[in-house]
Amino acid sequence: MIDFLKYRHICAIISAIILFVGLVAYFIKGGFKYHIDFSGGTQIRVSFDKKVNISDLRKAIAKEGWKDSIIQSIGISGREFLVRVGDQIEGVEKKFKSNIDRAITYSKMTVDNVDMVGAEVGKNIKWNAIIAILLSLILILLYVAIRYKYIFAVGAVAAIAHDVLVVLVCVLLFGEPISLHVLAAILAILGYSLNDTIVTFSRIRENLKKMRGDTLINITNTSINQTLKRTLLTSISTLAAVGSFFLLGGETLRGFSFVMLIGIIVGTYSSIYIASSVILAIGPVLAESESN
Repeated sequence: MIDFLKYRHICAIISAIILFVGLVAYFIKGGFKYHIDFSGGTQIRVSFDKKVNISDLRKAIAKEGWKDSIIQSIGISGREFLVRVGDQIEGVEKKFKSNIDRAITYSKMTVDNVDMVGAEVGKNIKWNAIIAILLSLILILLYVAIRYKYIFAVGAVAAIAHDVLVVLVCVLLFGEPISLHVLAAILAILGYSLNDTIVTFSRIRENLKKMRGDTLINITNTSINQTLKRTLLTSISTLAAVGSFFLLGGETLRGFSFVMLIGIIVGTYSSIYIASSVILAIGPVLAESESN
């Protein structure tokens, strides 16, 4: 049997360091980057008939007044780009094309798609996203408290909150803009992590009766080992599927698949070391509640 919980204190320190690094990075970077879904503005997808250096495009866009624009290269051809600018005025597409055509003369540009979101709409979406995540955590807390014991609910919510925070740290550090796709991935991670944690908690609850008299740490370790095969098979198969989206799904699925990849890894980790560690930390209360 693998003694997973032998390293629970080390893992707690590692998690604390990651969250601290994220907090420091938040102030250094000035917060998260937001997709136009949240910040408002115009997203323009363009393509060129010849390869264009992204630095040339960046200089051309900055020269024409869009200094705070975000430019992303799509694929490896060097001919397709995604440009986000703050302008929301009507006719921004024509203005953009006219200015870039004058600045880059060696390659003809075509505007493939334009998406425009108002600042007020973006602000409302941002608040709705925060409310959706908070409501999810509250409903999960209530569900686990009713289905199991309230102490298990504390462990489950602690693990899920840990997963969301670590994912947000990775999003911040890697500069991934927060979009509706990223939000969808975060909500999916809540369900994935909860499912993994509930499987472990169910086995702990069963073993509390079967192994009555044994230490709580041994019962928890035994339960984790008994569900390990199922956890690994689920995680590996899900990682394979999401990994293919990340590698082959293109720009549209990149943010979603990136967050899912991080979330699956962190969710598996938290169900072992965060949720179970919380149970051990409040073990005396748990033992008393189970004996009643």
